[in-house]
Amino acid sequence: MNCAMHCGGIVRAALSAYNQFWFHRCSQGLLTVLPDMYLVYSMLFTLGAILSAPYYLWRKGKGLRPGHWRERFGCIPFQETNRGAIWIHAVSVGETLAVVGLVKEVERAFPGRKIFLSHVTPAGRAAGEAQLPAIAGRFYLPLDWRWAVRRVLARLQPALLIVVETELWPNLLRATQQSGARVVVVNARLSRRSLRGYKLARPFMRRVLAHVDLICAQTEADADRFRQIGARPERVRMVGNLKFDAQPPQRGEFARALKMALRRAQRGPVLVAASTMPGEEPLVLEAWELIRTRYRQALLILAPRHPARFDEVARYLAGTGCSFIRRTTMQVGEQELGPQLASAAILLLDTIGELAGIFEVADLVFIGGSLVPTGGHNLLEPAYWSKVIAFGPHMENFHAIAKLFLDAGAAIQIRNPEELAHAAWLLENSEARRRLGASARQVLEQNSGATARTLECLREFLGREAPVRRPLSREAK
Repeated sequence: MNCAMHCGGIVRAALSAYNQFWFHRCSQGLLTVLPDMYLVYSMLFTLGAILSAPYYLWRKGKGLRPGHWRERFGCIPFQETNRGAIWIHAVSVGETLAVVGLVKEVERAFPGRKIFLSHVTPAGRAAGEAQLPAIAGRFYLPLDWRWAVRRVLARLQPALLIVVETELWPNLLRATQQSGARVVVVNARLSRRSLRGYKLARPFMRRVLAHVDLICAQTEADADRFRQIGARPERVRMVGNLKFDAQPPQRGEFARALKMALRRAQRGPVLVAASTMPGEEPLVLEAWELIRTRYRQALLILAPRHPARFDEVARYLAGTGCSFIRRTTMQVGEQELGPQLASAAILLLDTIGELAGIFEVADLVFIGGSLVPTGGHNLLEPAYWSKVIAFGPHMENFHAIAKLFLDAGAAIQIRNPEELAHAAWLLENSEARRRLGASARQVLEQNSGATARTLECLREFLGREAPVRRPLSREAK
């Protein structure tokens, strides 16, 4: 969790109370005495930033260099550009990887426009550097103060801001549109849980979303949720999920060497627990102990979601007495990996960017964040490799994708560690394993095409210069 997310939680709670007061005053005809909603939001955001700063500095500060801190206040290291640039915001790794294909298509379609990419997390920035090295520049998103956002806008002078998924920062959207740029949300999604929170602040969200020109939703359910929180119906379209069009995962040197080493050592089956969240590792290990009673040569590859937890999970594994090895301590190479893995039952994947390729060596992939109530994670990368996929009951953030896979018989939903162990035992049925894997790949291929549809939506704004808009008057806000 980062500083901005801490601020968001405080702000949402306070805005909920503000909106209840708003409705009360509305019924009494006293709206004129209420302060401006954006002023209230900014004050609350500042309070949230102050309260959460110590935690943020302690937990995340090590990943930011001094120049990166300046970027959070709008001081980006670029000269002013000619008007017409494209600013794309992708908060972290998942959003960045989802938009890679679209960015490359935009580069081809509009070669004369500079593209800038912003992030919130260091991992997201690293993913952007690896996948999109040739763009004009990258920086950390400024904290959501109007003056900080305006600093960035003055340097970039964008014609278009593309926001990936659900980064609905009020001052960012408002200041961008007032600068004369258009605002489009792509691959937009809104979970049922998030919907409940946003509806508490619906009068404010209606004003925030008025500064968005178009919302390209992943599903009809997502589109309807955006309309419920105040988006104008004519500005919301269902275009599909960009993640179905993601580029094939790169195997990488380590994944290739690992595959050969496991084959030579006859290790297996291999369970990959991908993107695990706090409280989930004990549940995975409970299932793992059951699996090991049946398969003594099995290997668990455990990949925590957040790099900040790598050391924490390593300490936990050491405390349990499990035999494990950290990826960062291993020498890469087929000959070296075999002996290093010989005494380890668990490989702790404490690196960034290698998980997608490692799915190839898996016999069963468990999607983390789904046995604990954190909403689950993306399951499309293991589907590319035609792997057997299992996930728990908490897939709220990926509900539509999870349902697609379950309806197609392309994944297994489990409720507890015992059922995860039973899913591994199903691997003995080679026909069932082949069918599940093939169905997963088929679902992936049948739902592609969102990139082309999203690009057509962007052409509506990039094919002509957006008119410069005057700042909204207080009455129009």
